[in-house]
Amino acid sequence: MTRPRPFSQEWIDYFIPSTVHWDATGFPDISGAVLRNLVRVSADRPHGITDPEVLDVVEGLATYTRMSELRQEPIPGNYDLTHLRRIHHHLFQDVYPWAGELRTAPRDWPMVKHGPDVQAYRNGVRNPPEIPHRYFAAKEVRGYGSAVLDRMAAKNHLRGLDRDTFVDELTKVWARINYVHPFREGNTRAQFAFFTQLSADAGYSFDAERFQPVEANLPHQNSSVGDLREQFVRGRFEYMQTGETTLLHETIDAAVVLAAPPHDRTDPTPGLSYDLSAVRAATAGHPRPISGMLSGRTESLAEPVEARGPQRAHSHGTGYEL
Repeated sequence: MTRPRPFSQEWIDYFIPSTVHWDATGFPDISGAVLRNLVRVSADRPHGITDPEVLDVVEGLATYTRMSELRQEPIPGNYDLTHLRRIHHHLFQDVYPWAGELRTAPRDWPMVKHGPDVQAYRNGVRNPPEIPHRYFAAKEVRGYGSAVLDRMAAKNHLRGLDRDTFVDELTKVWARINYVHPFREGNTRAQFAFFTQLSADAGYSFDAERFQPVEANLPHQNSSVGDLREQFVRGRFEYMQTGETTLLHETIDAAVVLAAPPHDRTDPTPGLSYDLSAVRAATAGHPRPISGMLSGRTESLAEPVEARGPQRAHSHGTGYEL
């Protein structure tokens, strides 16, 4: 009988081997590891650059360019998982060899990230502590990701809906596909491009500029909704922690506007609006706990996204999900 590995080798395989260190027990230390990339690949650097700060800058510039291309010429598709993968590939094709590919790790247990304790935030804690939240295990991504987007297809991709209903439906599908988290990196940028295009097709405009940090706006802007970037981050964590979509719904409601009629349009692609600085502000990550990511010290998720709700909120051990 084969003894299971004490860590996810698939997760380790995402990193440049020389940047992964191993302790005396043979357990990997990825605290300083760098993702395999396509930047300045050479005979001496077959897996790309090993400087994480340079990689971050290059990634930002490359995705800005690719996001701008999508604004001018959106990728056609059926708003299914294949369509989302094509958008992700376009955004990250210059940076990662796995651009557009579904996440492969951790395969058998949830992918864990740290994020704010939204229940504490709801109880008045202004700066809530961070707690572990979980995504689906990689082996569940394709099935549940397809199921989420197929449900949207059954609703004609949200076309023909009044604004309130559109915001309700967009909130639910956004929360659910974020929970699945199909890609190793760049999920939120792909989501922004995907749902902005979908909104335009449905007759609405999703204004990413509203997600600038509140201090970057004039005093009168966003005064009624606060900092949308923070609310967007907390809204997605709220869904994973409690099954509720209140914060995320308020955020999307503040960003969705009715697209201009044809005779008023000046943009070559009506309804599409990208401001990468705003998108990057909204996609700021959270530290990933190495032990949970590598060793799967959390329970696997087995029930469908659609089965969850406030009454199904997980409270066992570190059973918070994202």
